[in-house]
Order: sequence, then C-alpha cells, then structure tokens
Amino acid sequence: MRMKIPITGTVKSIDPHIVGDNDDVIRPINIDLGNVRWTLIRLDLEAEEMEIEITASPTITDSVSVRPTTPGERAAALEHALDRSLGRMSKQALYALSKSPRLKNPFR
Repeated sequence: MRMKIPITGTVKSIDPHIVGDNDDVIRPINIDLGNVRWTLIRLDLEAEEMEIEITASPTITDSVSVRPTTPGERAAALEHALDRSLGRMSKQALYALSKSPRLKNPFR
C-alpha cells in the first residue's frame, strides 16, 4: 500500500544528485506510523514529500515475547499509518503533529 508523507531536512545540492546536509539530512517527518515497515518509492523536493510503500509488520513484540500479528492487527496497523498520510491530513497538520520543521530547499 502506498502513501505520502512530508519530508524535513536541508537540501545542499540538486545537481547532478540530490544531496542533503550531513547535520540535517533529508528524511521523513518524525511521526509514528505504528507497526509497519516502509520503503521509499519517490522523493519530491518541490512538493516537500515522499511516497512510500508500507506493509504491516508480520510480528508484534510485547513485554514478554514476539508473536505473529493477526489479520486484524495488520489491517489496524495499515489504517493507523494511513491516518497519518497526506491523503488524510494536511501537510501543515502533519508538520505540526510531528513538530518537524519544513524542508529547507534554497533551490526552489
């Protein structure tokens, strides 16, 4: 399942490659997506967002053990992550929720 989230950090160069500042790397905002794994699909500096592919984690670690997730837990984990996506919240609301600064991009 794909979703989009805002990015933060500082862009130092875009030619010939995108380069972030070592002290403020380009990254997703600091937001808890829950019990999911994600993979970067696309980075959009102009829109200040990244598209990611999310999958529910196959296991849950509780205070005493690791166990497989149930189908209901996997569905709830995906729903939790999607509730924190640009499709369901505004970019401004996500930046505020995460307390992350907007992307610094002097090349816009």
